[in-house]
Amino acid sequence: MYAQVGVMQGGKPHIRFETRTEEDRAASIEAERKIYKDVDWVIVTPHGSRDFMENHADQWLKNIQSRAEVGQYDMEWVQQFRKMYEMYKEGKEMPLDGTPLRMMTTLFSPAEIANMANVHVLTLEAAASMNEETIGRLGMGAREWKHRAQEAARLQEGTGGALKIAALETENNDLKSRVSDLENVIRDLQTQMSDNGPRRGRPPKQE
Repeated sequence: MYAQVGVMQGGKPHIRFETRTEEDRAASIEAERKIYKDVDWVIVTPHGSRDFMENHADQWLKNIQSRAEVGQYDMEWVQQFRKMYEMYKEGKEMPLDGTPLRMMTTLFSPAEIANMANVHVLTLEAAASMNEETIGRLGMGAREWKHRAQEAARLQEGTGGALKIAALETENNDLKSRVSDLENVIRDLQTQMSDNGPRRGRPPKQE
């Protein structure tokens, strides 16, 4: 669904870039045959919305730059989007603004992470600030996911705090598993020693 997205309200929009093949009309006329070229497009989805808009990437970046200069758009977002576009053109993975949910496997299940990704909720911070429309689209359980994300966000201590928490939880679970395995080994050894140890009582009668 297309939408005419004006001044952005609420959270930062989700954007992605893609390259499409289009006819180069001027080159086609000159060559008297169809000539094609690659054109970068941007797809913009407002925070928590189903709607989206599309535009040529360069033109869109110029537009939001102009709006930011008159206070109609967040200049910090413009700078981040420009950096993302440069990374896209260089073939690099675009960075996420926050703690990636894919790193929070001790907090959310793979299915929960996938469901949130389908509505462009990709970070812990985005999950913690989900609006009612996004929660409604996700359905049952989404409000509890938001609460879980808010609790984790509150526990953060500086950059990467949530990842540290997840790492500590994983390490703790690993330690518990290893202790349990060691206890099982000790019990097995004790059983073997008991079975193989000297038996009390009289030796068997020799005939």
